[in-house]
Amino acid sequence: MQGQGNRDWKMNEKQQNIYKNLWDQVHKIFDWRTHHQGKRGTARFRDGVNAFCKHLAIHYRSKNFRNISDKHLASFVEASQKAGISSSTMKTDLSAIRKLHSMVPKTRYNLTSKNKDFQIEQRKNVGIDRAWKNSEVSKAINQAKVMGRKDVEWAIGCARTLGLRIEETTALTKTQIREALTNGYIHLTKTKGGIKRDVPLNDRAERVLREMLAEGKSERIFISHGRTHTQAIKSIQNWVYNHRDIFTEKQQSVTESDKNYQKQLKIDYERPNLTFHGLRHAFAREEYNNIRKDGKSPQTARKQVSKMLGHGRDDVTRIYLG
Repeated sequence: MQGQGNRDWKMNEKQQNIYKNLWDQVHKIFDWRTHHQGKRGTARFRDGVNAFCKHLAIHYRSKNFRNISDKHLASFVEASQKAGISSSTMKTDLSAIRKLHSMVPKTRYNLTSKNKDFQIEQRKNVGIDRAWKNSEVSKAINQAKVMGRKDVEWAIGCARTLGLRIEETTALTKTQIREALTNGYIHLTKTKGGIKRDVPLNDRAERVLREMLAEGKSERIFISHGRTHTQAIKSIQNWVYNHRDIFTEKQQSVTESDKNYQKQLKIDYERPNLTFHGLRHAFAREEYNNIRKDGKSPQTARKQVSKMLGHGRDDVTRIYLG
């Protein structure tokens, strides 16, 4: 789920062997402990290089890091962008790859490309708009219905109307939903960072939850016999990745409230590929605008949205709002 995209690229047996060879080379060259600070940073460096190894194995059958060149970086960036990986993550990935390359003895090529060559340098006064439009949500749900993917349909509904993360959605139980419909809010305990929270139900959320309760085949709605929680998450994420071209609207229409907001900050917006996480962005923006319409200050509105998202930091909430 790194970078809010999906690089779980499939490999055949031959590609897996090439990948393993490359990954073994990485471990012999790179001492992760000394080249990046902190567990999170180390994990991000490892994730980036690991994905690069997969890409080389699949698309180039490369067996030695001494032979990599700028064309391999360009191809990797393009594939990652298609997978919905963010610019900030790509910068970290390229930093790790270049560091690794500098440590490889007797390299065949020099890496001379810059981040701006791959159009991932974030420009000043440019924001990233990850939020789904309502029309895109409707199209995605309709596509899921056509394909008989109730899990996708319900997951999209929960994320859009309640701001749930995908792992929070797939962990829902019928008991939890019954309590939510009785109390008027859903109580979340299995959350990122263990931050418990209550999210009020609106009419749309109630409709989604009632359908899940009526049609769900087991207590753990998204998890059935032979299907793990991780598999349920991956299946939904892969569906969005594989079908987003069908429901993505390339030309972004901007509401009046959004126009006013970006005018205040003097920024324009870039729009990356849609990911499941972008549904939380859409939820946050709608809730923020509704609270502001009630006369609350921007700070108060962000604070209330932050609680619904399960975040305690204002800077994180600002990211969701664009």
